[in-house]
Amino acid sequence: MNFGPTLKSLRKQHKFRQKDLAEYLHVSRPTIAGYETKNKQPDFEKLEQLANLFEVPIDYLITGINRAFPTLQDTKDEQYNLLLTKLVNYFDSLTEKSRDDLMKYAELLLLRDRDERKGKK
Repeated sequence: MNFGPTLKSLRKQHKFRQKDLAEYLHVSRPTIAGYETKNKQPDFEKLEQLANLFEVPIDYLITGINRAFPTLQDTKDEQYNLLLTKLVNYFDSLTEKSRDDLMKYAELLLLRDRDERKGKK
């Protein structure tokens, strides 16, 4: 299970402090810290609140796996999964500014590819 690291990553991506999340869930800040680092687990109601807040499926919160992307079980493609794992690890290692820059760059690449597919250059 990857609940703690997934929660921490989502919290940082959304620029929430542990205190903000604690207030949202009506728990203490140390409870959030426990979720992120001590393998503590919230009850189902809190999982549902977190999923709604971050707009992700509950299973993503629990496993850290985005089912929207193929997994090794789905694709049987070890290289793809290795690449995906590396990209996630790289992303997690970046500063917030670098993450924002990377996302902007990825959006630009998508726009460029879309335009090239339409025949524009």
